[in-house]
Amino acid sequence: MDIKIEMLDGEVWYGPSSKHGQQMPHDKNTKYRVDIETSATCNQDNPLLISNMGRFIFAPLGFTLLIENGIINVSSRFGEIDYAEGFGTLKGAFTEAMRRHFPPRDGIPPEEFFRIPQYNTWIELIYDQTQERVMRYAHGIIDNGMPAGIIMVDDGWNDYYGSFRFSKEKFPDPAAMCRELHDMGFKIMMWICPFISPDSPEARYLHQRGMLVRREDRKYAASPSPVAAVREWWNGWSAVLDMTNPETEAWLDEKLRVLMDEYGVDGFKLDAGDALYYFEDDITYKKVTPAEHAALWNKYGAKYAYNEFRASFGCAGLPLVQRLHDKAHAWEHGVAALVPDTVTQSILGYAYVCPDMIGGGSFTDFLPGSTTFDDELLIRYCEAAALMPMMQFSLAPWRVLDDEKYQIIHKMSALHEKYADKIIDLAKAASVTGEPIVRSLEYTFPHSGFERCFDCFMLGEDVLVAPVVEKGAVTRTLTLPEGKWVDDMGVTYDGGCEITVDAPLDRLPYFTKIG
Repeated sequence: MDIKIEMLDGEVWYGPSSKHGQQMPHDKNTKYRVDIETSATCNQDNPLLISNMGRFIFAPLGFTLLIENGIINVSSRFGEIDYAEGFGTLKGAFTEAMRRHFPPRDGIPPEEFFRIPQYNTWIELIYDQTQERVMRYAHGIIDNGMPAGIIMVDDGWNDYYGSFRFSKEKFPDPAAMCRELHDMGFKIMMWICPFISPDSPEARYLHQRGMLVRREDRKYAASPSPVAAVREWWNGWSAVLDMTNPETEAWLDEKLRVLMDEYGVDGFKLDAGDALYYFEDDITYKKVTPAEHAALWNKYGAKYAYNEFRASFGCAGLPLVQRLHDKAHAWEHGVAALVPDTVTQSILGYAYVCPDMIGGGSFTDFLPGSTTFDDELLIRYCEAAALMPMMQFSLAPWRVLDDEKYQIIHKMSALHEKYADKIIDLAKAASVTGEPIVRSLEYTFPHSGFERCFDCFMLGEDVLVAPVVEKGAVTRTLTLPEGKWVDDMGVTYDGGCEITVDAPLDRLPYFTKIG
């Protein structure tokens, strides 16, 4: 199915990928192409395109989108396209699209995600995940005055992909580790993925039972049956779980249940699962599109309350924690991308958002000898995350900052905890109404000139947050919407005008609407 739509004068559009937030909004000068039927953007995708003038386009099975010369061309090879108009505003279009296609369901993620910072071992430990190093990281959190929260043990805790047992060499007593972490106040999540090392006992077992994605053997025509598909991903070449097969889900349930029952693991970071790792001609238990297969990985993870995803397709409305794609430790495409990407996540229906690891999630930026580390950037990154629904640390700020600057991290963590009740209330409301926790100014103040404002965001209806995302900046200029506002320093303002406020390194400017 194909449709073609001409943009209206003054109209802008948003979607369909959170990774492309800095490319929003689309207007008559935009040239933009994306395929979310068979490919992926490695972050949250929803087959939704939505307009500030109350129009939307939605294709449940994905679409290929081309915007050029003010014309929107949408093509879906696998299903129907829903085009609707007449809803007046961005909020009006979102509300109707959400009602029809991705209504909220099944509650919210556990409150710990929202109330206190999360900690991920990736940047500090990379692939050297060991019991001794995990515990050193956890004790560092507590010893440096940070609150215990959710700790995620990242890639490398097992011996190979498909083994869901702790490596005996790396983790000599994982049950004792988990008990100690729980005693310290942590919840524990383990990194998993849908990949299986191809020469492992698990791969042979799964293939014999039709529980791996398969392909036709084009090299040996006499092959009696399809062979396991082996796909290249960032950690090499692996077979892929066939999530269309109920027996695969049951097998994985059994493996993960052992981790929970025997060791006390609370949940899982479900990485990968991107549509790009599935092909149209894959042989699977049930025939699905690449995008549908990606969605099955998301839907599987929803059964575990403690979950996290970096890539999603068409799963808006589910109680899934959605982290932004790994950001570089950089200004323009790192910290400056946080607000546009998070706002885009939200308008695509993913309410329970996390703005990546503070400082960035690209480990090469922090290797010995790297010259990219910037303590100012780390602090501004932390400030940008402080009033978002979640904060996640990985790089240990107590290790890389002097005490004066580390106290700013403490201050921002405390600010997040101060607003936790409000954030949780907004999350609970999102689970009923579908409204985002983080909102663009255009969403909250329609047709008031904010359709291109992507350097501020609203926390709910009444808190406007204006993080500093430029190196060396000590002031922040923004336009306040109409109304009366009070800032974080207690200064009141009449809205409807541009203001400039001081923004030294230890300040996150934010404003509360009081009239």
